[in-house]
Amino acid sequence: MITRSPTSPKPRTSWGGAIARFERQALIPYRPTDRARAPSMTARSAAASVPGRCATAVVTFLPLAVPAAYGTVVAVALFVQPAASTAARWAAGRYGDRHGPARLVVPGLVLSAGGLSITAVTGSPVAVLVGVAVFGTGFGIAQNATPTLMYARVPASGYGTVTALWNVAYDGGMGVGAAGFGVLAGVTGYPSTFAVTAVLMLVALIPAYRDARADRAPGTSPTGVVAG
Repeated sequence: MITRSPTSPKPRTSWGGAIARFERQALIPYRPTDRARAPSMTARSAAASVPGRCATAVVTFLPLAVPAAYGTVVAVALFVQPAASTAARWAAGRYGDRHGPARLVVPGLVLSAGGLSITAVTGSPVAVLVGVAVFGTGFGIAQNATPTLMYARVPASGYGTVTALWNVAYDGGMGVGAAGFGVLAGVTGYPSTFAVTAVLMLVALIPAYRDARADRAPGTSPTGVVAG
């Protein structure tokens, strides 16, 4: 039997070891070569702003876009969208913990855009409910993955800056999205505006795809942190 003296250190549990490894990784100082090879913070903050713009469109304008006879459908849709987002955030977090979140941004944007395009069929209750569910799923994935990747690219001392940058992009996107959607809806109507918004959302795939390719570069881990 192995004995331990009262002064000997307590054995570290696996949970404690995981926390210690996380702290050591977070506190590793950035090297100049890391900054040169790191994907752009601007690309990730831009990707974060796009779902915010579209979420505003769904929450604010969907009750106006759907015919008054489908009032119950709107109530259910406004529940389904955040419920799907919550579930998707949880699933994305579990995936990111095991495989890294670098591959989640592009699918999140694609699902969000696809959901909006389905929601554009505002005269169909089924299309509206399916659309907000798909959009909510993509929204939750992107909302989880983008800040996680941004945190992975800075030392612990930069977490405050990342938080500010992500929130400015997200909240600014909500404001700009609501204003732009409202102006466009007054010209083209709500169904067309939902469709146009879905297409415009795909523009964010350009920086997101470049960012994902940079994360797959040699020496870069799936989390987006440069190894070495």
